[in-house]
Amino acid sequence: MAFTRKALAGLGLTEDAIEKVMTLHGTSMSDFVPKSEVQTKINEAVEQAKKDLPAPDISKNEEYLKVVGERDMLRALGGKEFEGVKPKFRESVYKMLNREEGAEPVEKQLETIRKDYEEYFTTEDSPAGKPTGAPQFGAGVSGSMPKGDTKPTFESLWGLPTKGDK
Repeated sequence: MAFTRKALAGLGLTEDAIEKVMTLHGTSMSDFVPKSEVQTKINEAVEQAKKDLPAPDISKNEEYLKVVGERDMLRALGGKEFEGVKPKFRESVYKMLNREEGAEPVEKQLETIRKDYEEYFTTEDSPAGKPTGAPQFGAGVSGSMPKGDTKPTFESLWGLPTKGDK
């Protein structure tokens, strides 16, 4: 059924009622956008929104700063400054450093930390300072081979005089 005055009169509406219906119909259709133009309107709205929004400043994003900090730490730990630090303590030593602008150089800070936390660092004469081909377990070997011709006695072990010493 077409929405016309003739169709409404056929339904038994008065001329006043038909006028009100047509007025309401006209105002309700003022926002109507044909289906063929919808995508064009969407594209225009998106372009306008892009122009109105400022570009986000990612350098102040908390997650971004966390990732940047981890990246910088990994780069520093792989550098020459941290070669003298034992691997399991490198992250701890890195966190002790002052990385603010105007701070002392990293080498001087590491020397200061070495004085307070010497167990975190390797030395030239320590096994950790010079990698060897064989693993080391426990303390070094001391003593000598057993001598088969002498038998320890109770007196000799306790330091008591023996019968032949009188």
